[in-house]
Amino acid sequence: MKQSLQEILRAEKVIVELGIGDGRLLQDLAKKHRTTKSIAYIGIEKDKISAKQARMRVSSPNITIINSMFEESLTQFDDQSIDLVIMVLPDPDYIDPVHYDKWSPFYRSIIHSKLKQFGRLNIVTEIIDDLLEPVSDETYFTQVDWLISKFVGLGFKLLNKKNGPPTSYSSLYLDKFGADSQRIRIVTLAFVKVDRR
Repeated sequence: MKQSLQEILRAEKVIVELGIGDGRLLQDLAKKHRTTKSIAYIGIEKDKISAKQARMRVSSPNITIINSMFEESLTQFDDQSIDLVIMVLPDPDYIDPVHYDKWSPFYRSIIHSKLKQFGRLNIVTEIIDDLLEPVSDETYFTQVDWLISKFVGLGFKLLNKKNGPPTSYSSLYLDKFGADSQRIRIVTLAFVKVDRR
């Protein structure tokens, strides 16, 4: 019998990955914490084929794959029900400066309200040159600082900044993009929700 979303959210800890690709990261996280049954892993993927591939890959009973737009799925979650949201190489519509006015309400309203007090938002994203030339240090640090300032303005506090992806994260796109570290520089940003009262 399949659990409802509300039953899944009763787990002691809830981890949500947005844009799961082939599901490798969630499967790896679930394997590392195999003895902890009170963690629910939820992967939300808008691409139907990727969601199907992820369902075929994952074998852990505490992983749930949802094929839907992020906004549609997350509005069904209770407020303050998620411990950690992970986004690995998010779609430009959710991170690029050009689309800031479009994506900022998603983080300010939806993500912020669904995270528990002291809930975390981990973003692994790529920094590229507009002309796809090697990324200079100046371009890299300017774009990273811009991202940090925008997320701080949306109600998050920076906990950690790491050049490159976390060593514990593995995904199809990290493998693909990580091979060209001059033209595609990756940064990992860990934020915590700040109470806006």
